[in-house]
Amino acid sequence: MEVMSESVSDEPPPDDTRSNAFDSLAKKNENAKLANSVLDNDNSSADIFSCYDNSVLQTETNLKGQVVDNMSLNNEEADQGSFDKMEEGDEEDEDDEKLLNTIRITVSPDDYSTCTGSYRAWSTNVDLGPHRTDIPIPEEDENVLNYYEALQYTLYETGCPETIDRTSQPRTVSKGASSITILSSPVECMAILMEGGRRCPGDMLLILSSSWLSKKKSETKQSLYSLYVHKAIAFAEAGQTYLETYSPPRRTTYFVNFFTKACTNGARNDGEAVEALLDCPTSSSLKLTALVDDKVWTRCVMAKVGMAFPETLAFVYDSDLMYPNQDVPEIRVVRVDEQKTDLNLIVYTRVSDFLALCADNDIPKIVVKPSGIMWHGSSGVTFHHTADHDEVISVVLELMTLIQKGDAILVEAFQETIKPENTEKLPKWACAEDNAVRLRTTVCRAHDDTPKTTNVNCGIANLSEPVNGDNTVCQSLKTTLMGFGITDETEVENFEKEVKEKSAAVLDSIMSYENDLSTTERGGLHAQTDVIGIDFVITRRRDVLTPVGIEVNSHDCTINCQIYENLYPQEKGLSVRPWIETMITRSQKFLLVGKKILVIGAGSYGKAFVWPAAQDMGVQVVLVESDPNHFAVEEVAEFIHYDFMDHTQDDKHAVKIYKLLKQNKIKVDGCVTFWEDCVPLTAIMCQLLNLTGSGESGAKNAKNKSSTFAVLRKKTADIPHFPRTYLYTSWFTPLRCKADVENVKKIRKFPLVLKLEYGSSAVGVTLVKNAEELEEKYLEIRSSMQDEKDYFGIGLGHGNTLMVMEYIGGTEHDVDIIIFQRKLVAAFISDNGPTRGKTFTETAACMPSVLPADKQRQLIIAAYQCCTEIGLENGVFNVEWKMMPTGPKLVEINGRMGGFYLRDWIRKLYGVDLLMCAFLVSCGIKPYVADRSPRGQMMGFMCIPSLHSHILNDPETLSRRQELEAAGKLHFNQFDQHAEVGISGYEEPFANIGVMEKDVPTAKQRLLELADEFDITRPNYDVAEFLSDFFVVSPS
Repeated sequence: MEVMSESVSDEPPPDDTRSNAFDSLAKKNENAKLANSVLDNDNSSADIFSCYDNSVLQTETNLKGQVVDNMSLNNEEADQGSFDKMEEGDEEDEDDEKLLNTIRITVSPDDYSTCTGSYRAWSTNVDLGPHRTDIPIPEEDENVLNYYEALQYTLYETGCPETIDRTSQPRTVSKGASSITILSSPVECMAILMEGGRRCPGDMLLILSSSWLSKKKSETKQSLYSLYVHKAIAFAEAGQTYLETYSPPRRTTYFVNFFTKACTNGARNDGEAVEALLDCPTSSSLKLTALVDDKVWTRCVMAKVGMAFPETLAFVYDSDLMYPNQDVPEIRVVRVDEQKTDLNLIVYTRVSDFLALCADNDIPKIVVKPSGIMWHGSSGVTFHHTADHDEVISVVLELMTLIQKGDAILVEAFQETIKPENTEKLPKWACAEDNAVRLRTTVCRAHDDTPKTTNVNCGIANLSEPVNGDNTVCQSLKTTLMGFGITDETEVENFEKEVKEKSAAVLDSIMSYENDLSTTERGGLHAQTDVIGIDFVITRRRDVLTPVGIEVNSHDCTINCQIYENLYPQEKGLSVRPWIETMITRSQKFLLVGKKILVIGAGSYGKAFVWPAAQDMGVQVVLVESDPNHFAVEEVAEFIHYDFMDHTQDDKHAVKIYKLLKQNKIKVDGCVTFWEDCVPLTAIMCQLLNLTGSGESGAKNAKNKSSTFAVLRKKTADIPHFPRTYLYTSWFTPLRCKADVENVKKIRKFPLVLKLEYGSSAVGVTLVKNAEELEEKYLEIRSSMQDEKDYFGIGLGHGNTLMVMEYIGGTEHDVDIIIFQRKLVAAFISDNGPTRGKTFTETAACMPSVLPADKQRQLIIAAYQCCTEIGLENGVFNVEWKMMPTGPKLVEINGRMGGFYLRDWIRKLYGVDLLMCAFLVSCGIKPYVADRSPRGQMMGFMCIPSLHSHILNDPETLSRRQELEAAGKLHFNQFDQHAEVGISGYEEPFANIGVMEKDVPTAKQRLLELADEFDITRPNYDVAEFLSDFFVVSPS
């Protein structure tokens, strides 16, 4: 169906029953829209429009709770957008007249989509109807054109292009695409939509009509439903938007519902049926919204986190909700039953007592306000003198006739806002004695379930009326305090810090409460509160600047943020960015649930974290493993026993495993390995199964160190955008036989580094200082390490050939890199300390890197170039480097996710789970990784069996370590179940003891203290020396 605006074209709309039906609905507002249009005197061709119906306005209630009839504005009033107070009727006495003037209720359905303008510079010749002609147009869609106009108006005035209509060519998206679905008018959520377009272009979807959606039985949860998007306005970069249709429809991965009575001032509630019984993550729910919008409950939360709030008397009507901290003396709860038994007496007694208490405490005024999902924007809020007992009681009784089950009436102490200080120094625009300030914070749940206060803004209004977002202009906290003469930087910083911390604490408490709720109590399987807004009054208590919490608002609380950000473009997107990242993270986790992923090789004890983590993600692991008694067998969904230890036969193994899958009727969504030896086999399996993998040639080149260097040293051609790839390599040669050793002795200078071509964990890597050492070590390794029986898990299943390469000085670094479809997704750098002796065993590490920013960027680009140039296309890889004066020099590429402590550290510092990323890539889903600053500084040292077995075996040491770990003062990663020395004197670290501190010096100092406490430092194991490379070079 096409919705045609008469002002755009003189052509009649198509003769279509859907158009006629929609036109019939739209006629209800047509006269009001025409009345609100103001044409230029010169009959200019420019369109004049009002994109919502101003005919339904602010109304008042009489003493019996009846709503006065709506009145239309005249043209002049509509043009000015004024909301003048209606004339009062004949009141019985002066007190009733005063009461009538104070109680106001906003009931306008179209206030939900408020947007007025004086022109139209875009086409409305777009199809906004249902996605199929046989679907009836919902009655609620009479304002859908207004919603679309509001979007275009915002796009136009904020410098963004007009929406492009692409519905004539339905689009197909991959099953792995996130579909973040916002059912709403754009007016309330432009900040969300625009930032979503920047963060996940094409996947942030605005739904203007519930008829654009459909539900069907969930494939993963039998009692639930999946939500599908047939039509949407998709947001992309630079504010570009597209009206799209999808075939097949997109499955929603995250849902936000603003089409509720609460969010739309009662205009529509068709979103409530859409929201019911969904299987996907959602922001809030009807039940959680009611909880967060409950002013009594949230004041109990404020009390719990130590936030100041007004002394409160609350009359709670017919509610079973149990309030936390019910013994808080500042909150007096009076429960009123459904029949309102003895209401007059109860209200009279309790209000009188409360007012007497306020009078005793020299509180001159009080506030009466309703609480509930339909009461917001200062609706029903009135101010009274403490001495006006009868007036207060009358207002409370009047409001009691208007509230619904679960609502409440609050009588609270009026909070005096700050007064101008240092008035002789104030500018002329500064605040006066009769001004009041409202402070609003926005708090988002970050991707890792931590609360983050993202926005603090203020508004100034007259002291005699409630201050809210509708009657104020947004400005910064600093400017606001400056207007009151408060300019001391320390005082302002401390106040802002307190506001942010207390606001975050409120959301944290709400999240903790929700964790203990059942699915029914939450109102949905994946319903949770992801964002709140908190309103404060700024006052002074005992001469200290104090934020006093007034109320908490649920997820429809971002309109002030978007106004603030449009006034101050440098803030664009910051207020909702963590929420957007949470939407995407929850979407990607949802996409993984139920995925069946083939994992080749269980690996050693160091990979034990994979199996419980996979279960937590909802991933069904099909494990192929040579050892039928491996501990991981009991922790996976399905197990296939197959002996693949001879990796020289990987091609044959892949075919046999493929047949076993077919034989057992196992269909998998992805295939991956976390075990070094299985990298080539896994790549071959991916090709056989037509799944996303690293690429066979890349996997084989990565596993064979000579092949890695041979390929890269040939990459000498110019690259327009990066350095030539061969610059990252150094001299090497394979040692196939003793003659090769003799040849090296003749042509190369020493020292050199000898290593196994297929080796891992630095086992067998040796610094040789002369020709004699080279020959001796060559023969020793060839004879003592011939196959997996000699030393498990270091690559001997591929062969025991060796290579030699030039010794590279400089500092050592790891780059853990995520690549999808040969494109760089993200990379993380860690620094390594000096290796131990001639064996190159890792000793210590720190993250983030202490290298200068440009040196870090060199490492990331070099890692990306080298991985893709050898043929690695998709996956999470670990690349080892040395940093030289001339730039990065490659040590080796590991064609799998980094081991040891790396996954744990990256999660703690950046909130990115490499394991989840590896699973996503294996399923053909591009991981979303935000560019985040690290939360601190990680640093740690390795423990080795010959010196530090007491860390595992001594009861006293074990108890102390666990105590510090529980307190967050120590991070422990264990790689081996037992502290045992390997053959031929080679020993791999069995654990890492680390710390997370605010900076490098603090982390280093704390780590040295732990090394001393746990007896780690020895004459032949100098922790201080191992940490010596970790310092930040600063200008002198």
